[in-house]
Amino acid sequence: MTRFFRTLVLACLAVAVSFASARGAELGRVEQSWKGDLSRIIESHRPIRVLVVYNRTNFFMKEGVMRGLEADMMSAYEKHLTKVYKKELVRLVFVPVPVKELFPALLDGRGDIAAAALTVTEERSRQAAFAEPYRTGVSEIVVGGPKSPALASAEDLSGRKATVLAGSSYAEHLADLNARLKRQRKKPVRIVNADPYLATEDLLEMAARGIVPYTVADHFLADLWKKVFPELRLYPDAVIHADGKLAWAVRKDCPELRRSLSEFAATVRQGTLLGNMFFKRYYENDDFITDPTTQVAIGKLRPMAKLFQKYAKKYDFDWLKIAAMAFQESRFDMNRKSSAGAVGVMQIKPSTAAGPHVGIKDVYTLENNIHAGVKYLRYLVDNYFSDVEPAARMDFALAAYNAGPNRIIQVRKRAAEMGLDPRRWFGNCEWAAFDLIGRETTGYVAHVQMYYAAYKGTEEILLKRQEAM
Repeated sequence: MTRFFRTLVLACLAVAVSFASARGAELGRVEQSWKGDLSRIIESHRPIRVLVVYNRTNFFMKEGVMRGLEADMMSAYEKHLTKVYKKELVRLVFVPVPVKELFPALLDGRGDIAAAALTVTEERSRQAAFAEPYRTGVSEIVVGGPKSPALASAEDLSGRKATVLAGSSYAEHLADLNARLKRQRKKPVRIVNADPYLATEDLLEMAARGIVPYTVADHFLADLWKKVFPELRLYPDAVIHADGKLAWAVRKDCPELRRSLSEFAATVRQGTLLGNMFFKRYYENDDFITDPTTQVAIGKLRPMAKLFQKYAKKYDFDWLKIAAMAFQESRFDMNRKSSAGAVGVMQIKPSTAAGPHVGIKDVYTLENNIHAGVKYLRYLVDNYFSDVEPAARMDFALAAYNAGPNRIIQVRKRAAEMGLDPRRWFGNCEWAAFDLIGRETTGYVAHVQMYYAAYKGTEEILLKRQEAM
């Protein structure tokens, strides 16, 4: 078991929580199969679901923050859409999936965009439509470990074992190599499909430690990880595929979304100021990869996890939803104080906490601050929103936590006047809130949901990945 996964095991034990139980109803809105082009997504007030693969460079968690090349670019895309659709609600949510699930989930309508540093290939292009690329000239090379015999060409992999992820461009291009080797009457590459919950970065670490003899990676990715694992052996002349293009994929019946992504890609493509900044941040600097333990319970969140679990259980909430809310409120900063006097991780006012509905006087300690915030949230659910749809109660409580319960009562009345359902938040009362309050409260609830979905999916994938090792 690698150091990365030993650390994950310890972290998982530290948070002491099982994710095998069924997901909350809140995620149903994100996970349900639904298909529509960009205009229909906007008109339906739905989130744009971005399918990502959790790894250590394109999408990962650092102290509760979603980071990585794809995370940053898609967040910039959300801002781009907000400028384009000034009078509409635009929100984006990340949905982590294994590599092999990217295109099935996209085609089934469980996501709207596949964003995972995807190389455009013939097979993938038959299934989906790609936007204009944001990076070109990408080479896929063979990578080995300290005891792997050197290779002078891709053909030298003949008869040898290479471990890659099924569904990856590497697997597709190794199959193309085997077709060439067959024509040359040479032994094929022995392609081994790695566990689907692993990532290419994991296979590079395994190669560096001699666990697998060879794997395949984008040259720039292998260069990056050699800084962390100097035992890696890169074979730049053993090119499996040259001149590759990286792009985002959508369903073929979504030309508007494809066109929008292509327009945005022009602003972050290779050679642009923004594109170069994003790429340098994750593929030239090693700030984010020297410590591979980028799990939700690591960093600032780790010492808080048990407290989130304790009080979420006490007041019947999902602790990851509470964690997502706390991150939105304070970025897990206990020293934060708002201009309105709210303090701590949960950004609760001392007067609110000390009042009759909460009864906690000292909110300047971490535990009391978390306890007070969660207890107040429970009070909001039970006393103001018991009549709304069960799956939406938390949404309304979050909105009230942000804007005040009386303001959300006005929002519900306004929703009824607009012909919207006052018992539902997403696609209904959030639109009325946008009309009465503006973007702040709608953005607050949407971002909590976005972080929650990412936390939930990430933790489940990491647990599966740990089991695979």
